[in-house]
Amino acid sequence: MHCITTVCFSVLINGSPAGFFKAQRGLRQSDPLSPFLFILAMEGLNGMVKKAKHIGWINGFEMERRDNSSMEITHLQYADDTLIFCDANMDQLKYLRVILVLFECLSGMHIYWRKSSLYPIDDVNAMEFLASILGGEVGSLPFVYLGMPLVAKSNSNEIWNGVIEKCEKKLSRWKSQYLSLGGRVILINSVLDDLPSYMMSLFPIPTSVIKRLDNIRSSFLWQGNKEKKGFIW
Repeated sequence: MHCITTVCFSVLINGSPAGFFKAQRGLRQSDPLSPFLFILAMEGLNGMVKKAKHIGWINGFEMERRDNSSMEITHLQYADDTLIFCDANMDQLKYLRVILVLFECLSGMHIYWRKSSLYPIDDVNAMEFLASILGGEVGSLPFVYLGMPLVAKSNSNEIWNGVIEKCEKKLSRWKSQYLSLGGRVILINSVLDDLPSYMMSLFPIPTSVIKRLDNIRSSFLWQGNKEKKGFIW
């Protein structure tokens, strides 16, 4: 707390600091201490959800392991995203609401309820009513989490539409610049080749998507910013 409450800031005017002032709203953004404190706070939420599962307030889902044993997963956390699994039950959602409200009070962190979503699996009755307990919106599967489409068919071409759109958006900005052939090669190797790599770590890439990406890269390489179609070697 001494590191947090005694820190001072200064503004550079013409290259030199002009006085100091203390923070009144906690740590500044990108402060190296902020992620550490955030992890400590989220560890508190982790303990609260584990305790709720232990006393039977919420139930997760069973997942089989390779050794034929099973484990129950109630939540997953990554950075500032949290996935919580429970039954479509009014009592469990009320307990979950109490846990999250207590977490807000204890940590001082605010949960953006309107950005939170509930995703039903299979058919769930009175989903709108259950969503009103937490205050979030009702989403639909599949949805994108950490850049990956969840509950999507691995052999579907539609999950690659986002990668193709990103490549086309990159090209729309690059084509407005006068780039040499070497510059276009560098951009293709360093950017366009890396965009599908993240998706390929989980999903096999279809042949049709490979041909589409090859056409995008080859046309940009040989045509550049020309309006007329160039000859592709």
